[in-house]
Amino acid sequence: MNDIIGHKDILMFFDKATSSGHLHHAYLFVGRPKLGKRTVAEYITKQLFGSEKTLHTNPDFFFLARGIHEKTGKTKKHISIEDVQGLQQFLRGKPFLHKKKVAIIDDAHLLSMGAMNALLKTLEEPRGEATVFLIAENESTLLETIRSRCQILYFYPVGIQHIETAFLHKHIDPSLASAMASVSGGYPGKALVWAEDPEQYEWYQKEILRCQSLFGKSLYQQLAIVEDLFAKKDDHIGARSELLIILDIWLGCLRDSYTQSTSASLQKCDIVDAYRAIHRAKKELLANVHPRLLIEHVLLTF
Repeated sequence: MNDIIGHKDILMFFDKATSSGHLHHAYLFVGRPKLGKRTVAEYITKQLFGSEKTLHTNPDFFFLARGIHEKTGKTKKHISIEDVQGLQQFLRGKPFLHKKKVAIIDDAHLLSMGAMNALLKTLEEPRGEATVFLIAENESTLLETIRSRCQILYFYPVGIQHIETAFLHKHIDPSLASAMASVSGGYPGKALVWAEDPEQYEWYQKEILRCQSLFGKSLYQQLAIVEDLFAKKDDHIGARSELLIILDIWLGCLRDSYTQSTSASLQKCDIVDAYRAIHRAKKELLANVHPRLLIEHVLLTF
């Protein structure tokens, strides 16, 4: 449980559900990336198994996520129906070592329509000796019939002080712990990655500076600043995923600017327009709209 920061109410909920024998057959964890949804699901699974050993070698555990094409080596666009069929095969048998089988579907919002329909059949016929955790950024991307068969729990940013305290327990320098916790915006996953890889922290700060440097510039100057975002052409899906992360960083920068900035180039009405444009860009990136066009539209609101 050392890597779980916050979410005490959710952990208490599952403690009561498991101790009373009222564990549901399917849960949907909803929230932004890096909040700890998968970490909590894995912790609960280990509690069910009564073991702190690695899950991925456990015959009663199945992890499903968007993978890499074997032939091209590129990131897949969706979790496919074939992937879900593998899950269905896993769930058909009885547990080997434990009383229950557990499956985690990471980034469930990336399930293809065929995969969702296949998953729906599994959720319509729940097995008493299996529990499935679906992890998604936004439940609206899933079929309503899937959502109706899951118990939904929402994850929110945790208190900055909880992240800082966790870092101090890891013997991280107090000033660095305070800085990382503050920049994380309440997202424990971000902070934990930075603690293990300081270069990621430096990259994150550079993206914040990039965002701040875009305001008040001409479109020509802005495009020069972001040109490197379009340099990765060998893996379009991977490039889009990275761009989604960068757009999230820009959103955080805009939120801070809205409440703190006194610069004339950061008028609140402009920030609101930019905030909306970034959300639209993120949505349309998943719909295969050209990334450069979307970024240009965002820059026009800066």
